[in-house]
Amino acid sequence: MKNQRSGVAAALSAALMSLVTANLAQAVEDPPPMSVRATGLKVATIPVEGMVCLSCAASIKKAVRKVDGVTDAEIDFVHRSLRVTYASGKVFLLGRVSTAIVGLGYKPGTPVLEP
Repeated sequence: MKNQRSGVAAALSAALMSLVTANLAQAVEDPPPMSVRATGLKVATIPVEGMVCLSCAASIKKAVRKVDGVTDAEIDFVHRSLRVTYASGKVFLLGRVSTAIVGLGYKPGTPVLEP
């Protein structure tokens, strides 16, 4: 029984080391992303009512990414919200994003701008 435990411990230790090594190698290869502030982009989080499945989330994300001025859109399915990154000079963009969401049959809430 003791030999089995030491074999399991050795296997777990080797697996952990390979994960750490792989993560360190990736960190060296991938440069850190630029901050939103450094790029002149803005971020807003918009609650979305009616989003009940992953298909709903994918439809919203796809439609919002097509809005002119949106540089990224990510869904937070747990909080039922959409995080939109957009060009700072786009004054009416959040209205167009809300219109795109409504056009799919969902109800957008009030956008919360990140500092």
